[in-house]
Amino acid sequence: MLDYRDPLFSIIVFLALITITILIINFLGQLKEKNRLKNLKDFVEKFDFLDDKEIESIFSDNISKNALLLLAIAFEKEGNYEKSLNIYMVLLKNSDNNEKFKILQNMAEVYFKAGFLHKARESLLEILKSYPRRLDALELLFIVDDKLKNYDEMENIIEVLEELEVDTYKQKAYLCFKQALFEHNKKQIENLYHEYPILKRNYINYFININPKKIFDSVNENDVYEMLDIFWRFDNLPTKEAFIFVKAAKKEITTTLKAPIFELEVLKYTPKGLADLEFEYICNNCKHLTPLYDDRCPHCKGLFTLKLEIQITKA
Repeated sequence: MLDYRDPLFSIIVFLALITITILIINFLGQLKEKNRLKNLKDFVEKFDFLDDKEIESIFSDNISKNALLLLAIAFEKEGNYEKSLNIYMVLLKNSDNNEKFKILQNMAEVYFKAGFLHKARESLLEILKSYPRRLDALELLFIVDDKLKNYDEMENIIEVLEELEVDTYKQKAYLCFKQALFEHNKKQIENLYHEYPILKRNYINYFININPKKIFDSVNENDVYEMLDIFWRFDNLPTKEAFIFVKAAKKEITTTLKAPIFELEVLKYTPKGLADLEFEYICNNCKHLTPLYDDRCPHCKGLFTLKLEIQITKA
C-alpha cells in the first residue's frame, strides 16, 4: 500500500483534485447552459406567431436557413415587418444556440422599426443575459431606451460601454442634453454647450426660440452658414457681418461683396419672390439624405453625423 508520505501518493491526490475540479466546472457549465436554453425557450414562447404545423411545413420543404434569412431581410426592407418577424420566429425555433442570438438581434431591429419598442427591448435584454458585452445589442438598447425616455437605463449602458473602452463622448453629450431639455434647465443647457461643443446646433436651436438676441449677438459667420436652415427662417436679422449675405439674399440689403456660398450669391441677383432655399441633410457615415434634421441619422443611427446640404428651389 502507498504511504501518505510517498511522493506518488501526493501526485495521485493532486490528479484526483484536478479531476474533481474539472467535473464540477463541467457540471456547472452544463447547468448554466441548461438554464440559458430554458430562458431562451420561455422567451420564444412569449412571442409565438406560428403554430407547430406551419413551422414543420416550412422546414419540410427543404428551404435552407440562409434562404429564409434572406427572405426575412427582404420583407424587412419592404416594410412588411409582420412577415419578417414570422420568419425570424421560425428560424429562432429551429436554430442551434450559436445562431439564436444573432436572430434575436435581427428581431430586435425589426421590432424597433415596427415601433414595438418594449418587444425590441426584451429581445435585446435576452441577448445581454448571455452576452453582456455584445456591442450591437448595447448600442441598439441605448436607442430603444432613448425612445422610451429611460434616461437612467441609458446612463447604465454608457457605463458598460466605457468598461468596454468604447468612446462615449457623443452618447454622453446627447443624453445630458436630452435630460436638461426634459427638465427645461436653461443653465444646464448653457453649461453643456461649453463642455460639449458638438452640441452647438442644439444650443442655438434651443435659445434662438426663447432668446433670439442672445444667439444673434454671439454667432459668427461660420455658425450662420453651417446652420443656415435655422437662420434662414428669420426675417430682418441684425445688420452685422455674420448676416450680411443672408440679408442680401433675402433682398433686405444690397452689397457688392461676393457671398462665400454659391446659393446665397445666386439669390442675391435673383428677383425677389422667384426663388428660395431648400435644405436637406446628408449623413457623413452612410451618405444617405434625409429631409429633416435629427441628432441621429434615421438610416445608420449615427449620432451628430448629419451635415447641411443647400439647394435653390422655386419660391
